[in-house]
Amino acid sequence: MFTTNHAEYLLQLEKKVLHNDILQNELSFDQKFPFQHKFILISPLDNDYTFIYDVNQSSKNQFKLTLYLFDSDTRIGLFRVDFSGQHKNPETIIDKVPDFLHPYAGMFFNYHQPHVHYYVEGYKTTLDWAIPITDSRFPIKKIENEKDILSVFYEFNKIINLITKFLINPIIL
Repeated sequence: MFTTNHAEYLLQLEKKVLHNDILQNELSFDQKFPFQHKFILISPLDNDYTFIYDVNQSSKNQFKLTLYLFDSDTRIGLFRVDFSGQHKNPETIIDKVPDFLHPYAGMFFNYHQPHVHYYVEGYKTTLDWAIPITDSRFPIKKIENEKDILSVFYEFNKIINLITKFLINPIIL
C-alpha cells in the first residue's frame, strides 16, 4: 500500500492508453449498450506505473468508471464514480482518513444516490470511502440520456488526467 498523497500523485500523472504496445494520442471505438471497456494506461512522465481504466455499464443501467493502479498481483483502486450502485462507508474513522470524508462515516448510498469513491490508506479495500456526487467536484450529477454517459466519460478522463483523445461513435438503438 501507499499513502493517500501518493494516490493523489498517481491520479494527477498524465496518462495515455497503451494499445498494440504504442501510447495512443487518439483512439476510436463505438459506444454500444451496455458500454464496457478496459484500457491499459501508462504515464509518459513516469512509466514505472501501469493503470487499468475500467468502464462498466450493466444491462440494468448501472454505470461505473474506475481507475486502478495495477501490478502483477494487485489492483489498487485510486478513483471511481458510481451511478446506480450501492455502497456503505466504514463506520470507523482512522487517522489516515482525510477530513473531507469524516461527515460521511457510516453513510449508505442506495441505487438512486450517485457517489464518488476515493483512495484511503489503511482500509481493507482501497475504495471503501465515498461521498455523494452532489458534494463532489465531479461536474455531472446525474445521467438522464445517452449523451450524459459520454459527458461522464469525458469528465472522468479529465480528472484522471487522461491525455489520449477518445473518439466515441454513439450507437443509438
